[in-house]
Formats: sequence, C-alpha cells, structure tokens
Amino acid sequence: MADNPAALIRKQVEAHDAATEAELARLHSLTVRERAAVIESACRAAAQIARDREAAGLPPIEPEAWPASTWEFLRKHAARRRELSR
Repeated sequence: MADNPAALIRKQVEAHDAATEAELARLHSLTVRERAAVIESACRAAAQIARDREAAGLPPIEPEAWPASTWEFLRKHAARRRELSR
C-alpha cells in the first residue's frame, strides 16, 4: 500500500467518509436538548478561540460571506412567515 499513494489516499477518504456518516448518525440520534448543548458548546469554544486570538495579538477572524443559497433560503422563509402572519 505504501507504494501506491492513490490507494492510500482512497483509503483515507473512505475512512473520513465513514467517520462523517457515523458522526451524523450520532447527531441525528440526539434529542433537541442534547443538540442545543452541542451547539452551545461549539459557540463557547468559538468564543474562547476568538479571545485567545485577541490575547495573542492576532487579528479577528473574518467570517466567509454566506452563499447565495443561504440568502435565498432566508428570503423564502421570511416570505412564508409574512404570508402566515397576514
């Protein structure tokens, strides 16, 4: 296998995909309260990273712009909410 880099990379990608599927299955099995705790934990970690970057003198992280598909989803959702509230 060490002599075949393509096979090695393919195995690594397959392992990553399997781990991703397993993690998604685990997340889908959580209750809403458990999912909220996961999100809260991720937010705390992100805030700590931002504080640590600032303490180290690093510039703040500039978030990527939302893709057009996200803006379209939000636009449609807002339009549906307006229709329902009439």
